[in-house]
Amino acid sequence: MQPKSLKIQWKEGHTTVNGWLTIPSSWTAEIMAQAGFDSLTIDAQHGLATDLTTILPILQAISTTDTAAMVRVPWNDSATHMRMLDAGAQGIICPMLNTRAETEAFVQACRYPPLGYRSFGPMRAALQSPDYFQKANEEVVTLAMIETAEAYKNLDDIAQTESLDGLYIGPWDLSLALGLKRVADFHDTVLLDTLKHVLDIAAKHNLMAGVHCDTPENAARMRELGFRMVTPLTDTILLQQSVADGLRRYRL
Repeated sequence: MQPKSLKIQWKEGHTTVNGWLTIPSSWTAEIMAQAGFDSLTIDAQHGLATDLTTILPILQAISTTDTAAMVRVPWNDSATHMRMLDAGAQGIICPMLNTRAETEAFVQACRYPPLGYRSFGPMRAALQSPDYFQKANEEVVTLAMIETAEAYKNLDDIAQTESLDGLYIGPWDLSLALGLKRVADFHDTVLLDTLKHVLDIAAKHNLMAGVHCDTPENAARMRELGFRMVTPLTDTILLQQSVADGLRRYRL
């Protein structure tokens, strides 16, 4: 099934809802995909699906729906970016970027020449779209995570990276990096001012801004603030909460 175009949705002013996958299972990924998320991101950095042998079946499960599949890679490694895109990921979220040079290296690894240096070989990606090569540079999503003090300091420079699609905020690491007393507290005025600054820089350079959230309620608040991609739900947390709630109700 053809996935939804995230870029078209953002261009039309929609806020896309992204789910987060940490469980190394195609079955749980398929359940999440069937729920109707606009996109699902496989967390290959802190999640438990870290190699292509495990990630490939998850990508296949997501493709039974029109949900777009993303991968948060473990590091800014060109070979990993290319491998995940060749396997059929529609976009890459790259963590721990600190400078424009690092961001350029990330984006160029996701673009075919002349925009980058991605090597040709879209094995599974080409199965999903016969004209994949012609459209890939336009359709593949590249999101730079802003989660370090250095990245925040260099934000305006990073945002000028050619062919970068958006900035994705990791509030937990960013809170720690900036020395905030309360980590990822979406009611903290200091964090809110930080997020608003990111939104301003994103708007200045015509980039999409996304943010990782801890609850659907905070995701809704971030949508109203102006973020165009919000992540309110994670598979592991959903399972933990559901099991605990079911057991609690049984024991009443």
